[in-house]
Amino acid sequence: MRTCSEMADSSLVYRIPGASWALELPAEGVRTLLSHAQRRWWSTEAAGQLYSAAPGNDAVRVDAVTKLPARAASRTGLRLDIPAVAKEREAFFQEGLHCLGFWHTHPEPTPCPSPDDIALATDHARAGRAAFTGLVFVIVGTAAPPGGIGVWVHDGTTLWRALPQAEVGISPLNGAVTLI
Repeated sequence: MRTCSEMADSSLVYRIPGASWALELPAEGVRTLLSHAQRRWWSTEAAGQLYSAAPGNDAVRVDAVTKLPARAASRTGLRLDIPAVAKEREAFFQEGLHCLGFWHTHPEPTPCPSPDDIALATDHARAGRAAFTGLVFVIVGTAAPPGGIGVWVHDGTTLWRALPQAEVGISPLNGAVTLI
């Protein structure tokens, strides 16, 4: 078993079973996400955005992971500074980076979206339908990756779970996806 620090030195790849594309979290992005994991009882929730220079490719690479300022944060929730969210998106867009979605932390080993998380992802995915086909939604738990980093994509109707590449089992011969 690899340690959390060893996993932070590797890229992680996630794929929705049956999808033709995959999401790559490079090592630097993994390190950024893990640096905000709520591993102490006093840790508060953190959140940020994920950006890509080429969001339409079959291999969507997360080129930037940011941390957003919170107006208020507790162990199990936070309120973002919405004007800061919009300002950050505009600045990154001017640099050629497109917002893929959000990440945030949970104080649990294997993260799972809460009802509030699902409602937020649904609202943002529906609001962005004209600009993108799905909103990436990452939750960072306290366990070592890949299990401690949950990845979902919301298409405005359904929240799809993306599995770590090792769990999906991509055949090197034909690219077929089979669940292991």
